[in-house]
Amino acid sequence: MKTLLISGFDGRMGSETARLAESYGFSPLPYEKDLPADVVIDFSHPDRLEELLPGTAPLIIGTTGYSREQLGLIRRRASQRPVFLSPNFSAGIAAMRVLARQAKQMLPDWDISLIEQHHRTKADAPSGTAAGIASDLSLAPPAIVSVRAGTVRGTHALAFYGPEEHLLLRHTAESRTVFAHGALKAAIWLIGREPGLYGMSDLLGFK
Repeated sequence: MKTLLISGFDGRMGSETARLAESYGFSPLPYEKDLPADVVIDFSHPDRLEELLPGTAPLIIGTTGYSREQLGLIRRRASQRPVFLSPNFSAGIAAMRVLARQAKQMLPDWDISLIEQHHRTKADAPSGTAAGIASDLSLAPPAIVSVRAGTVRGTHALAFYGPEEHLLLRHTAESRTVFAHGALKAAIWLIGREPGLYGMSDLLGFK
């Protein structure tokens, strides 16, 4: 089996990824800076970025909440090692973002709003996924609404409003398992790649 190091091993996403890792041919271990690995998956905290970046193994980053400066560090490091950066590892969200961009091109004069819902303990608002969608569509508050309540895994509802009609794109994650599967698929895909910054569109073949 290939060695998979997980930063954030004991967290919700890290533990779920570790639970499924063997079914993808990986032996999962908690991340340690000098421990050899075939690939590293990060589901931790932005504060750990400087510890993660110096390595050479392919790096999957699922952590959100990075500053502009930290994102610049990630891009620069990707010139020396393969880095897969995604706030969301769901194929459905990746498809939603493609469809949203197409809808904006087709409906250029329509108003757009985004409502995202997550469990009450989620720290960032808007979520990394919502921030990515908003960036795609050049949205800013008050067109973005974040709800933190209960145990909601993740729902993103994007609405396009035209005269006398509206179009709704909605994605709901039913469990964290979908994100763990996506991260592990990304890990398999990234091994052996040339240095560069990759994302879900590369993994799924979306343009």
